Amino acid sequence: MYLFYLDESGDPAAWDIHDNFVLAGVAIHEGQVRRLTQEVDAVQQRFFPGFRVPVELHAEHIRNRRHRFRQMSPDVRSAILDSGYKVISDAGFPNLIAFITAIHVSAVATPAQALKDSLEITCQNFNSFLVRQFGKGYKDKGLLIMDTSGRASRIRELMAQFDREGTRLGYLGNIVDVPYFADSKHTRMLQLADLLAYAGGRYFNAGDSTYLDMVLNRVDRLGPRGKTVGLTHIVSGDSGCECIAGHWEYPVENGSAP
Repeated sequence: MYLFYLDESGDPAAWDIHDNFVLAGVAIHEGQVRRLTQEVDAVQQRFFPGFRVPVELHAEHIRNRRHRFRQMSPDVRSAILDSGYKVISDAGFPNLIAFITAIHVSAVATPAQALKDSLEITCQNFNSFLVRQFGKGYKDKGLLIMDTSGRASRIRELMAQFDREGTRLGYLGNIVDVPYFADSKHTRMLQLADLLAYAGGRYFNAGDSTYLDMVLNRVDRLGPRGKTVGLTHIVSGDSGCECIAGHWEYPVENGSAP
């Protein structure tokens, strides 16, 4: 079983603030959750020695000096982020697989459509990974786990719709049950998903590839040297975007899928 932890960067309704909404997920094999949790715990112990209560490693809080990180120097905060991203980068295939989907404002008609399309493509990419693994003899299924938010009901509705009707690219036959929601304060794996979403947000909205470069080796691809397929940018047909992601292009006239 792969546990697929998902988190967001940006807001699908806040297009006056950013140009892209990002949804990112880390698919972690069930047998690796404990080990990776211990590795993130070790990051906390390095920078907060003696703390027994968990300190949430939230990328935006770290970078922007919020909460526990407000008194830390830029160098220390940068080292914390580097250590968190190193946990992802060093996880190795197939222990942890990363997926990032961004949708550009040019491809958005409504906030609801932005959330639906980014969730659909992200889940389809994850399902495709599971299909490829099945072809190699690994019969793992997937379970979605997301950070608690005000969009939980809508996400449940969307996943139920995908289960009934499929997606544009087929059915999500390897994703089982309903999505589950948890507080990122209580699971280190959602904190890894937060780091990944932040890396995607910095790349697509600020042109800063610093963090994405650290974890690009964990993004799903077709073989060790194959094409990267887990990084997707949803854009309008005339966007001319030259980013490193694979592009899913929507017609310009209505911002909806072909």
